[in-house]
Amino acid sequence: MATIDLTSLRGAVFDTDGVVTDTARVHAAAWKHVFDTFLHGRSEPFDIRADYLRHVDGRPRLDGVRTFLAARGITLPEGGPGDEPGAPTVHGLGLAKDALFVEQIDGHGVAAFPSTVTLLHELRRRGCRTAAVSASRHGRAVVSSAGLTHLFDALVDGEDAATAGLPAKPDPALFLEAARRLELPP
Repeated sequence: MATIDLTSLRGAVFDTDGVVTDTARVHAAAWKHVFDTFLHGRSEPFDIRADYLRHVDGRPRLDGVRTFLAARGITLPEGGPGDEPGAPTVHGLGLAKDALFVEQIDGHGVAAFPSTVTLLHELRRRGCRTAAVSASRHGRAVVSSAGLTHLFDALVDGEDAATAGLPAKPDPALFLEAARRLELPP
């Protein structure tokens, strides 16, 4: 197995979701609740294992709604940001998922992966600059709810992507922005 010489690192960029924090469970549970509520009597329930990874994981929220519904042969009106959460529109379902996710992280926090936290502490001890990246607009709230803000010199999330017009993953733009904020070449 390959090893990394920590003494040679000047910076490290971590994906928040699934590497630093276990947000996948919270995201998947929120998606399941929203889609199952909407799909009741229309289609099969949302399958956390298959549907989450295939249709919504790592995508901007509205793209996830569109992609999942398209896979089920369902088309909804786009709606808009002023829709009621849960309204039968792309925005309505996206807003409902967002509200559930925020409610969960605000009420219960989010778990951090212990091995990653150990690595972050060791990198910081060695003077390595660190950044966290999340496609979610709630990246900062997630890092904060896990009690890890102090371990990062920079954080880039979906809010930054929207403000700067950065493309979503899998495009590396968010990670390149994190390297820029660390003042290190990618």
